[in-house]
Amino acid sequence: MLLRSVYSVAIFGGMDLKTYLKETGTPQAELARRIDVTPGMVWQWLHGERRVAAEQVLKIEQATDGNVSRHELRPDLYPRDSAA
Repeated sequence: MLLRSVYSVAIFGGMDLKTYLKETGTPQAELARRIDVTPGMVWQWLHGERRVAAEQVLKIEQATDGNVSRHELRPDLYPRDSAA
């Protein structure tokens, strides 16, 4: 399943955080640990209770090996042409 996700990212340019967690089988608590936030904060992002803070965007992109792009998380801060 992960190979398909990585392949689709290469073609289509990214996936949202919820899809990444589901397709990779990564628990919310594991992502939270990787980026040094609480699991509750990850839950709030996934359920639209809070927007991902600017200081977390690049950490998430790195923790997901680029599968969840900065543009996907915050297009207001990282328009498509600036996403790396």
